[in-house]
Amino acid sequence: MVEGQIEAYKMDKNAAPDSIATLATEGYLNESYQSCPDGSSLTIDTEGKVVKN
Repeated sequence: MVEGQIEAYKMDKNAAPDSIATLATEGYLNESYQSCPDGSSLTIDTEGKVVKN
């Protein structure tokens, strides 16, 4: 789901989001999807891929 929202953001803004929080702030991602169900945080790497931390 998060990777799909990154792609939507890229298509709309012609740039990759700099963070998961940016996706939420801009309305591309619900606040509850900023982390995994197990509590692990999510980040976006330099290539625009979602990374579980």
